[in-house]
Amino acid sequence: MNKTCKHSKMLQRAQKSGARGMAAFVLAAGFLAFAQIAAASAPAQAISWQPFEISLTARGDCAWWEFPVRATFQRQGSKDSLTVEGFWDGERRWVVRAALPQPGLWIWRTESADGGLAGQTGQIEIAPPSPEQIRANSNFRGQIRIAPGGRYFEYADGTPFFLLADTLWAGNTARCGLAPDGTGPFADYLADRKSKNFTAVLMQLIHGYGDYPDGQAHRNEGGYAFFDRDPARLNPQYFQMLDRRMRYLWEQGFVAATPTMWWGKTQKPLFTPDDARRLSAYCAVRYGAFNTLWCLSGEYQYNFRDNGWKPADITAIGIEMQRHNPFRRPLSIHPSGQINMTPPHNVQSSRPFHGGPWIDHHWLQTGQSLNRMFNIVGRLAENRALEPPMPVFCSEAWYEIVGQNESAYYSRWQAWTAFLNGAAGYGYGAQGLWQFYDPNDPKGESGKTTDFGRFARVTWQEALRLPGSACVGHTRTLLTSLEWHRLEPRRDALEVDGKPNPLPTATDLTPPHAAVIAGRTWVIYLPRGNANRSIALREGPAGPMTARWFDPRSGQYAGEAIGVAANAGAQPARPDPAGEDWVLVLTPESKKMRKADGIRRGQP
Repeated sequence: MNKTCKHSKMLQRAQKSGARGMAAFVLAAGFLAFAQIAAASAPAQAISWQPFEISLTARGDCAWWEFPVRATFQRQGSKDSLTVEGFWDGERRWVVRAALPQPGLWIWRTESADGGLAGQTGQIEIAPPSPEQIRANSNFRGQIRIAPGGRYFEYADGTPFFLLADTLWAGNTARCGLAPDGTGPFADYLADRKSKNFTAVLMQLIHGYGDYPDGQAHRNEGGYAFFDRDPARLNPQYFQMLDRRMRYLWEQGFVAATPTMWWGKTQKPLFTPDDARRLSAYCAVRYGAFNTLWCLSGEYQYNFRDNGWKPADITAIGIEMQRHNPFRRPLSIHPSGQINMTPPHNVQSSRPFHGGPWIDHHWLQTGQSLNRMFNIVGRLAENRALEPPMPVFCSEAWYEIVGQNESAYYSRWQAWTAFLNGAAGYGYGAQGLWQFYDPNDPKGESGKTTDFGRFARVTWQEALRLPGSACVGHTRTLLTSLEWHRLEPRRDALEVDGKPNPLPTATDLTPPHAAVIAGRTWVIYLPRGNANRSIALREGPAGPMTARWFDPRSGQYAGEAIGVAANAGAQPARPDPAGEDWVLVLTPESKKMRKADGIRRGQP
C-alpha cells in the first residue's frame, strides 16, 4: 500500500475507459452466509435495507484512505439512484457495501481510474420485507433518521424509533468473541439485552480506551487496528472482525451507536487530526450500510488536552464524515462528564457545535457519579432550548455497580427522568460490562484498577445480571404503548405540597417529573421520597380522566383504572409499597369507560 491514487481525473478516466471485467457479488443471506454471483449473470437478490457487498479486484495499489471506486445503483423504471464508495479490504481487494431502500430491479455500475475497478456492472433484485421479517427485525423498517420537528428518531417507514441503548464499548475484542456460526459471548450478550427491551448498543468501532493499545495488540480477534501502532498502516483483519459484529447487530434488530474511538486518553500513538480524519472517513464508508448513529469521537474534550487539537479540527473531521455519508446517518459527538474543561467545551454536551455544518443531533454525558445524576434534567433542558431543534440522546450517565444496594432504583430514576424530560434516547451502563471484563484475559481492561475500587474486577457475566438492566427496559414497555414521541416535558406543571416543583439536586432526587402528549395524556414519574407529599397538576385535567399506576420494577400496571374528576389535580392514592417509585398515567376518560360498571370515581 505504498502508492496513493490520484482522484483529480478519476471519473473522467473511468467514463472513457469502458473497461469490463468480472466482479464477485456477495450477498448476506443469514449470519455470515454469502452467495457469490458474477457480474453479468442473473440478478442477485436481497431485501429492502439488507446490507450486501460487491467485491472487486484492483490492478494497481492505492492507499486505504483513498476511495478510488464508487458504484452507482439505479432502480429500473424510476429516478431512484444511490452512489456508494468502496473501501479497501486488504491487498488489492475493494468492497462496495450498500443497502437499497425500494423494491425493484437495480442496475449498478462502477467508476474508477483503476482498470480493474472500472466499468463493472451487475443487477440486484430487491424484494420488500414480509410482515414477519419486520416483526423479527425492525431494521427492515429502514434507516434511522431524524424525524420531522427534530425531537426524536424514526425508521425510514415513519415508525418512531425508541432509542434504548446498552453500553459495550469493548464489543470488538476477543474476550467479547463471536464465532462464524453466530455463537459466543457477543451473541449471549445480545440475547440478554434483546430480552430486556434494549434496541441499540453503544460500541466503539476501535476500542481505544483503557486496553488500547496494549490489550488490543494481543487480544483482538483480528489483531491490532494498525500494524506496528502506525495510524498510516491499517490492519484489514481487525475490521473484518468488526464487520462480523456489525452484521450480527443488524440481523438481531439492533441499531449501533458508534463513536469511531477515543482519540484522546491514549499514550501511543498520538493521533493527529489528519489521522482521525482519514480513519473516520474509512469507517463511514465501511459501515454506512448498517443501521447506525454516528459519533465522531468519544469524550472529545480530551483531544484538546492530550493531542493538542483545536475545535476547528473537530469540525473538519465532522465535515469529512458527512462527505462520505450517502445513507445520511445521523452524526454527533460524545462529550466528557468532567467540568474542568476549557469553555465552552465544559458544558458536558455537544452543543458548542450546534448549528455547525456537520452535526445534526446531540449526545450527553451527565456524570458517572450519584451526585451528578441530577444533571440529566438541566443538560436536557439546555440542549432542547437550542434552535433549530435537534434530538438529544442521553448517551452516558451513572453506571450501575455490583454491591450498590439501590443500583436498580438509580438505574430506573435515570431512564424515566431522561425520557420525561425530553430525551430522544437513553444509554444504560454497567461497570464490568462496558469493558467486558474477563479475568481470563490478562490484557483486558478491568476498569483501570483503582478508579472504581473493588468494583473494578466485576466480570461481564455478573454485570450482565445487574437488576437495573431489566428495570430500564420497562420504559419502553409503557411509553411505546402511548404516542411517546409526542411527549413534551412539563415538570413545571407539577406542585409539591402546594409549591412549585423544585429541580433535583446533587443531594435530593425526590422531585417528580412529568410529560404530556397533545395536552391530554400525562405521564408522571414519582421517585422515592414522595409517599407523604401531595403531588398535583397545577393546570388539572380538562375533563374526566382515567388514572393507572404503572410499576417501574415489574413493567406492569398495578390495580384497576381509577376515574379522576375534571380539575381534581392531585394524585390518587398509590399502591403498595407506597414508599417506592411509581409512574402515574392519566388519559382522557372514554365514553366506554364512563359507562363501564364498577369504575371508581376517586377523590384525591
